Amino acid sequence: LSTDLGPADVHLLAYGIDVAARPLQEFLAWQRDGRLGRVRKIVQILAENGMPIAVERVFEIAGDATVGRPHVARALVEAGHVASVQEAFDLWLGNGKPADVNREKLAPRDAIRTIHENGGVCFIAHPVFIGEDYPEVVEQLAAWGADGIETYYKNYDAATIAIHEGLAARLGLAKSGGSDYHGLGNPDDREIGDIPFRDEQVDDFLAYLERRGVNTGLEGQLR
Repeated sequence: LSTDLGPADVHLLAYGIDVAARPLQEFLAWQRDGRLGRVRKIVQILAENGMPIAVERVFEIAGDATVGRPHVARALVEAGHVASVQEAFDLWLGNGKPADVNREKLAPRDAIRTIHENGGVCFIAHPVFIGEDYPEVVEQLAAWGADGIETYYKNYDAATIAIHEGLAARLGLAKSGGSDYHGLGNPDDREIGDIPFRDEQVDDFLAYLERRGVNTGLEGQLR
């Protein structure tokens, strides 16, 4: 889930959530509607700046995924307006750029509550992207009930991992890892599983989910 805390963009991960729960589906429908309107506005701004793309093509690129800026970026590349997805964000779609359109605001505290109310556990995704004050933000999110932190990420160096491990230990947060792979052909893409997340750390993560009542399908096989 993409949430907003002041000027910061905070991404949250939900594990073990009851995806069929009606309150969750209503919540996600509200988010999807906001994203559709946002994409249409972005496409309009791009056209006004001499870079027309068809919004229908953006939806086709997204397929069954939740449509967003990465799919607009791919449409821009396909149309020859930019050379890469990264260039699309650097010049047009990134925060503060000409085609950056604010989405419907969702507070992290509300998102954490929604995840818990629908049977899930909540992890903070790639905290370093929140901003320079991310340790303080992580502390606030933990106070609001966040359960874990994405400690191992596709481009974290050893020093960054150590900072995240320290935050997890100090705040009593579980640790997870992720490649953030969206299949968009970004230069820094890492394939699913291609991250510094050792097997024993994966086992610890899955065991934590089992203790929290999440069915991983591996009960009895974990340490």
